[in-house]
Amino acid sequence: MGEADVTETATTRENWRADRPEDDELLGSLWIRWTDGGTDLHLHRICEIVPQVTRGESFPYLTIEPETGDRPTFERVERDSDGGYRETGEEAQFAFIDGVPRQLLRHTPLVILVATVLLAVGAWVDPSVGPITDLFPTIAGPDAGLFALYIAITPVLLWLLSTVDVVEYREFPSALAIYGLVGALVAGVGTSVFLTVTADHPSAIDPNVVFVSGYLLLLLVAGQFLYEATLRIEHLFVTLGTRTNDIVGDELAYRHFLTDLHDSLRLSVYGLSPSRVFGVLVAAQFAIIWLIGNGPQELAYGLGLVVNTTLNAVLGVAAFQFLVVVRYFNRLLNANGEYSDVDLTYEPFHVDGYGGFRDLGRFAIRINVILTMAGLYLVYRLYVVGGRAIPPEGVMAIGDPLTTAVWLISFVGPVVGYALGAGAWGYYSFWSMHAKMVRDKHRIARKYQGTAREVDIDRTPAAGDRIDSFENSEGPEWAALQDAPTWPLEVNKMASLLSSNVFPLLFPVSNVLF
Repeated sequence: MGEADVTETATTRENWRADRPEDDELLGSLWIRWTDGGTDLHLHRICEIVPQVTRGESFPYLTIEPETGDRPTFERVERDSDGGYRETGEEAQFAFIDGVPRQLLRHTPLVILVATVLLAVGAWVDPSVGPITDLFPTIAGPDAGLFALYIAITPVLLWLLSTVDVVEYREFPSALAIYGLVGALVAGVGTSVFLTVTADHPSAIDPNVVFVSGYLLLLLVAGQFLYEATLRIEHLFVTLGTRTNDIVGDELAYRHFLTDLHDSLRLSVYGLSPSRVFGVLVAAQFAIIWLIGNGPQELAYGLGLVVNTTLNAVLGVAAFQFLVVVRYFNRLLNANGEYSDVDLTYEPFHVDGYGGFRDLGRFAIRINVILTMAGLYLVYRLYVVGGRAIPPEGVMAIGDPLTTAVWLISFVGPVVGYALGAGAWGYYSFWSMHAKMVRDKHRIARKYQGTAREVDIDRTPAAGDRIDSFENSEGPEWAALQDAPTWPLEVNKMASLLSSNVFPLLFPVSNVLF
C-alpha cells in the first residue's frame, strides 16, 4: 500500500465520495433544533415573541411554558472507584442555559422591543439626552399626509401577499414585528454613522438616544442566533453518542463526559450559580466604568445605564456557560486526556464527507458568526460612540489620567478582548479539530502503510465505510486515504468565515486615537 500510485486523476481520488447522499437529512445531521427538527435560519422563526404563560399554585403564580419538542435527555453515567462506568438510571435534560437567562434569550425580540421603547420614551423625560424625534425632518402641509399614507400602504401590501401564501399568513405578524424592529434599528445605526462622518468632529454631536441603536441591533440579531445555536448545541451534544457506528467509540464513556458537562453547567456553590454571579460581576464592572465616565453610549443617560447593565448581565451568564462548553469540548478532543475513553475517532470515509466532524464544525462556525457580529459592533462603538468622548486633538489630549484610562478600558479594551477571544476560539475549535483529524489520519496511514505492493481495486472505500472494516484486508486504497479530509468543513468556506473575524480589526483607528 505504501508504494501505491498516487498520481491518479482527481476523479479517481474522489471515487469514495461518489455515493455520498446529496440530501442533508440523509446524512443524519445532528446540527438541528430539537424543538422543531428544523435546519433553516429565518429570524422570525427562531424566537417566540409573546411568552406562553400559565397560572401556578405558588409564587410567582405565573409560569412560562417550556419549549415543545423532543427534549435532549440522557441517562446519567457515573464512574466507579475501579475506573468502570455505571448507569445511574436517572434521566437528565441537557441544557446549555436555563432559568431566567434562557427565557430572556428565548424571547429576545420582545426583550429588545421593550428596551427600545423604554429608552426612546425615556429620552423625552430625561433632559440630558435628545429624543429620536429631534432628528426627524420637519414635514408640514399636504406632503406630510401623503408621506404618512405611503408608509401606511406598505403593511397592507404585505398582508395582501400573505393572503395568497406568498408571505405565510400565520407568520405575518411575527415577521412584521421582527423585521420592522430590525429595520428601525438599522435606520438608527445608519443615522448615527451619518451624524458622525458629517460632523466636524464626533464630540460636537449633541447626545441623542439614536446612539443606542447599535447595541440594541447587536443584541436583537446575535441574541436570536445564540438562542437558535443553544437549541442546536443541546441536540448535538446529546445525540452525538447515540448514533451507531459513528465517531464515538464508547457510548458509556461519552455519557459520563456529558454528565460531567451537564453538572458543570448546572453547578451551584453555596446555593449560588457561578454563571449568574459571573454575569452580575461582569455587568457591575462595566457599570463602574460607565459611572466614572459618561455612561455606556456617552449620553449621561441613567435609564440607558440600567438597561445596558441588565442586558450585559445576561450576556455574562451566556459567556460563562459558553466557556464551560469550550473547555469540555477541548478536553473531549484531547486523545490523552481525562475523556480519552470516549475514543472519539476520526472516520476518513464518514458519510458526512468531513471525517464525522461536520456537525461539530457547524457548531464552531455558528459561534464564529456571532463573534464577528460582536466585533463589528465594537468597532462601530469605538468610532461612533467613543469618538464623541474625546476632544478633536485626540485621546492624548484628554489630560486626566483616570479619564483616559476609563476611555481606553471602555472602548479600546473590548476591541482588544474581541481580538484575543476570536483568536482563542479559532484555536480551540477549528484548529483543535484539525489537529485531531490529522493525528488520527496519520495513525491510520502508519497502520496500513506497506501492507500491499499494489492497490486492491475491490477495496476502494465507499462513503460511510468505517475504517475498522478494513481490518481483514490490505487496507483502504492509498489515494483515497490521502484524499480524506482533515478539516471539519469545506476549507475555502471555512477560511472565508474565519477571515471575517479579522475584518472588524482592519478598520483604521488612527483618526480616533490620534
